This record gives sequence, structure tokens and C-alpha cells, in this order.
Amino acid sequence: MLYKLAHILRDKLPIIWNLIGIINSCLFTLRYRKCKSGVTNILETYSKGSIAKGKLLRFERVNGANVNALAKMFSEQPTKAFEYFKPHDFDIKTLKGLAKDKSFLAYVVMADNHVVGYFFQRSFFWGKSFRGYMTDYRWRRCGINRLMNLCATEISSLMRLRVFGTISPNNVASLKSAQSANKVNIIEQMENGDYYVQYLPKD
Repeated sequence: MLYKLAHILRDKLPIIWNLIGIINSCLFTLRYRKCKSGVTNILETYSKGSIAKGKLLRFERVNGANVNALAKMFSEQPTKAFEYFKPHDFDIKTLKGLAKDKSFLAYVVMADNHVVGYFFQRSFFWGKSFRGYMTDYRWRRCGINRLMNLCATEISSLMRLRVFGTISPNNVASLKSAQSANKVNIIEQMENGDYYVQYLPKD
């Protein structure tokens, strides 16, 4: 229900959606600010041992220093890459706004100075979160999706967030990637055919 309501507000009533976002960001910061250093440690740990195509990968929060590289990555993806991934707009202005939102936990995976992966958890101060992720089409099948899922799950566990998302049954690669890193509980199949799922740490 919350997922459907959020999409209605975002698409039909953007002013109300933005106001709710500001309030939620403030309340989320008050509740979870003690987790900031722990999240930094998780990102640093993944940055020390993650390699793809012979490159050492860096895991970073989305910020003013990498937002241009993130927008560039989005602009270079084929249209088909957005068939199952439409969480927000991908222009610089939108990405800078999301980077300032403390409840929008957004991260990039960098190889040299290029963004090769992006993952986020749109979170709410009462402890619920919605996950999404995308790997640059040139870096698929390198294990980056799995690494992003593992990293996001560790962050969620640290913050004690309950994490949900949607996966199209036609997007087999995404489903298998999520299952390789998480226990994925299918809660229901939505009207558009997508699975509404909960991501849990593996036992």
C-alpha cells in the first residue's frame, strides 16, 4: 500500500511528495544519525576487496564530487536498461537533490573515475526502505549487482531497516542476482505483474 501511495504522490502530486520528503529527511536524520560512521566503515570495507575487470572498485555515497559521473553513466545506458528501472529522473538537478536527502541512501560503485554501478534505498523514518540498483551495461556479469546487494543488505542490517522492492519476473538476471546475495521473500504479485519482495540477510 505504501509503495503504491508513494508512486501516486511522486507522479501526480509532486509538491506534496517533495514536502513529505523534506519532513521525512529531517526525522530520518534524527533517528539514524548514529549509524553514519558504521555505514562509512561498510563502504570502506567493500572498497578494499572488490575487483572487477582487474579494477579495484570504490563504494561511495552519492555526493557533489561524483554526481556528474553518475549522470554521465545514466546518459550512456541504452534505452532498454530503463525498462525495469524508473525510480526517479536522471538529470543533474534531480541527482543533486537526492544527494542532499538524508533519507535517500544512495551509493555508487566507481572504477577509476567512472561510475559502474548505482544502488539506493529510499527510506522512511519509521524503518521501512525500498531498494533499487543498476549496473552499467558495459560492466554486467562482473558480479557488481551481487556486491551492491550485499553492501546494501549490510547497511540495512546495521540500521535495522526493513527493505522491500519490486522485481519483474521477466528480469531473470536481476532476480537471480538478488537471490545470490539475499533471502528474497515474494510477498505478492502486483497488478502490473511485478513481484513485490522483501530483502533479508541470508541465514
